[in-house]
Amino acid sequence: MKLMDVVVPTGVVLPGMKIGDAFRECTIHNVGGLPYCNAEGNIVGRFSLRHTFKCLCVPDDMAHHAHLLGDRICSESTPEVVSGEILNMTVDRYIIENVATITPSSPVIKALSIMEKFNSNYIFLLDGERYVGVITRMAIAGLLLKYHKF
Repeated sequence: MKLMDVVVPTGVVLPGMKIGDAFRECTIHNVGGLPYCNAEGNIVGRFSLRHTFKCLCVPDDMAHHAHLLGDRICSESTPEVVSGEILNMTVDRYIIENVATITPSSPVIKALSIMEKFNSNYIFLLDGERYVGVITRMAIAGLLLKYHKF
Protein backbone atom coordinates (compact mmCIF):
# COMPACT_ATOMS: atom_id res chain seq x y z
CA MET A 1 0.00 0.00 0.00
CA LYS A 2 1.26 3.45 -0.90
CA LEU A 3 0.21 6.78 0.54
CA MET A 4 -0.02 8.25 -2.97
CA ASP A 5 -2.93 5.83 -3.57
CA VAL A 6 -5.02 7.52 -0.87
CA VAL A 7 -3.92 11.14 -0.96
CA VAL A 8 -6.76 13.65 -1.29
CA PRO A 9 -5.65 16.72 -3.27
CA THR A 10 -7.08 19.88 -1.71
CA GLY A 11 -6.59 23.58 -1.73
CA VAL A 12 -4.85 25.40 1.10
CA VAL A 13 -5.98 28.04 3.57
CA LEU A 14 -4.48 31.49 3.18
CA PRO A 15 -4.24 34.46 5.56
CA GLY A 16 -7.48 36.42 5.66
CA MET A 17 -9.55 33.58 4.21
CA LYS A 18 -13.09 33.27 5.56
CA ILE A 19 -13.95 30.33 7.77
CA GLY A 20 -16.87 29.53 5.44
CA ASP A 21 -14.47 29.10 2.51
CA ALA A 22 -12.23 26.82 4.57
CA PHE A 23 -15.27 24.81 5.72
CA ARG A 24 -16.35 24.46 2.08
CA GLU A 25 -12.94 23.16 1.00
CA CYS A 26 -12.93 20.65 3.88
CA THR A 27 -16.44 19.39 3.16
CA ILE A 28 -15.91 19.11 -0.61
CA HIS A 29 -12.91 16.86 0.01
CA ASN A 30 -14.20 15.21 3.19
CA VAL A 31 -11.12 16.11 5.23
CA GLY A 32 -10.88 17.47 8.77
CA GLY A 33 -8.14 19.99 8.11
CA LEU A 34 -6.12 21.91 5.57
CA PRO A 35 -2.64 23.41 5.46
CA TYR A 36 -2.35 27.11 6.27
CA CYS A 37 0.18 28.85 4.04
CA ASN A 38 1.82 32.24 4.44
CA ALA A 39 2.14 34.80 1.62
CA GLU A 40 5.24 32.99 0.33
CA GLY A 41 3.30 29.74 0.00
CA ASN A 42 5.03 27.97 2.89
CA ILE A 43 2.96 25.80 5.20
CA VAL A 44 3.10 27.51 8.59
CA GLY A 45 0.11 25.97 10.33
CA ARG A 46 -3.11 24.07 9.85
CA PHE A 47 -6.79 24.85 9.79
CA SER A 48 -8.80 22.25 11.71
CA LEU A 49 -12.57 21.86 11.69
CA ARG A 50 -12.45 20.38 15.18
CA HIS A 51 -10.26 23.16 16.59
CA THR A 52 -12.35 25.90 14.98
CA PHE A 53 -15.59 24.49 16.36
CA LYS A 54 -13.96 24.02 19.75
CA CYS A 55 -12.75 27.62 19.86
CA LEU A 56 -15.94 29.21 18.57
CA CYS A 57 -18.76 26.97 19.72
CA VAL A 58 -17.83 24.60 22.51
CA PRO A 59 -16.36 26.09 25.69
CA ASP A 60 -14.36 23.64 27.81
CA ASP A 61 -17.06 23.63 30.50
CA MET A 62 -19.69 22.65 27.96
CA ALA A 63 -17.56 19.81 26.59
CA HIS A 64 -16.78 18.58 30.09
CA HIS A 65 -20.46 18.48 31.01
CA ALA A 66 -21.78 17.45 27.59
CA HIS A 67 -23.63 14.48 29.06
CA LEU A 68 -25.76 16.93 31.10
CA LEU A 69 -26.82 19.12 28.17
CA GLY A 70 -30.38 19.17 27.00
CA ASP A 71 -31.43 19.06 23.38
CA ARG A 72 -32.06 22.82 23.14
CA ILE A 73 -28.93 24.25 24.74
CA CYS A 74 -26.77 24.41 21.59
CA SER A 75 -29.11 26.55 19.55
CA GLU A 76 -29.68 28.91 22.46
CA SER A 77 -26.06 29.31 23.53
CA THR A 78 -24.27 29.80 20.23
CA PRO A 79 -26.17 32.46 18.26
CA GLU A 80 -23.17 33.18 16.01
CA VAL A 81 -23.38 29.59 14.78
CA VAL A 82 -27.13 29.72 14.26
CA SER A 83 -26.90 33.03 12.39
CA GLY A 84 -23.90 31.87 10.34
CA GLU A 85 -21.72 34.75 11.55
CA ILE A 86 -18.75 32.45 12.03
CA LEU A 87 -18.65 31.74 8.29
CA ASN A 88 -17.64 35.36 7.58
CA MET A 89 -14.93 35.44 10.24
CA THR A 90 -11.34 34.99 9.09
CA VAL A 91 -9.38 31.84 9.88
CA ASP A 92 -6.23 33.51 11.18
CA ARG A 93 -7.04 33.42 14.92
CA TYR A 94 -7.90 29.71 14.79
CA ILE A 95 -4.81 28.28 13.13
CA ILE A 96 -2.86 25.54 14.89
CA GLU A 97 0.89 26.04 14.60
CA ASN A 98 2.04 22.42 14.80
CA VAL A 99 1.83 20.68 11.45
CA ALA A 100 2.12 16.94 10.90
CA THR A 101 3.59 15.99 7.54
CA ILE A 102 4.74 12.88 5.77
CA THR A 103 6.35 12.02 2.43
CA PRO A 104 5.08 9.79 -0.41
CA SER A 105 7.71 7.15 0.41
CA SER A 106 6.70 6.87 4.08
CA PRO A 107 4.98 3.67 5.17
CA VAL A 108 1.28 3.71 6.07
CA ILE A 109 2.04 2.74 9.67
CA LYS A 110 4.14 5.90 10.02
CA ALA A 111 1.22 8.02 8.79
CA LEU A 112 -1.09 6.37 11.31
CA SER A 113 1.48 6.78 14.10
CA ILE A 114 1.97 10.49 13.42
CA MET A 115 -1.79 11.04 13.29
CA GLU A 116 -2.04 9.35 16.68
CA LYS A 117 0.77 11.49 18.09
CA PHE A 118 -0.94 14.67 16.88
CA ASN A 119 -4.39 13.43 17.96
CA SER A 120 -5.60 14.02 14.43
CA ASN A 121 -7.51 12.14 11.74
CA TYR A 122 -5.38 13.59 8.96
CA ILE A 123 -1.82 14.40 7.96
CA PHE A 124 -0.40 16.44 5.10
CA LEU A 125 1.60 14.73 2.36
CA LEU A 126 4.59 16.74 1.10
CA ASP A 127 6.83 15.79 -1.81
CA GLY A 128 9.90 17.82 -0.89
CA GLU A 129 8.55 21.31 -0.33
CA ARG A 130 5.48 20.75 -2.54
CA TYR A 131 2.10 20.12 -0.88
CA VAL A 132 0.39 17.11 -2.48
CA GLY A 133 -2.72 16.60 -0.35
CA VAL A 134 -4.24 15.15 2.80
CA ILE A 135 -4.03 11.57 4.06
CA THR A 136 -6.94 10.57 6.31
CA ARG A 137 -7.59 7.54 8.48
CA MET A 138 -10.79 7.01 6.49
CA ALA A 139 -8.87 6.85 3.21
CA ILE A 140 -6.38 4.38 4.68
CA ALA A 141 -9.23 2.18 5.92
CA GLY A 142 -10.80 2.32 2.45
CA LEU A 143 -7.51 1.36 0.85
CA LEU A 144 -7.10 -1.56 3.25
CA LEU A 145 -10.58 -2.85 2.34
CA LYS A 146 -9.85 -2.45 -1.37
CA TYR A 147 -6.35 -3.98 -1.13
CA HIS A 148 -7.68 -7.11 0.59
CA LYS A 149 -10.92 -7.19 -1.44
CA PHE A 150 -12.91 -7.33 1.77
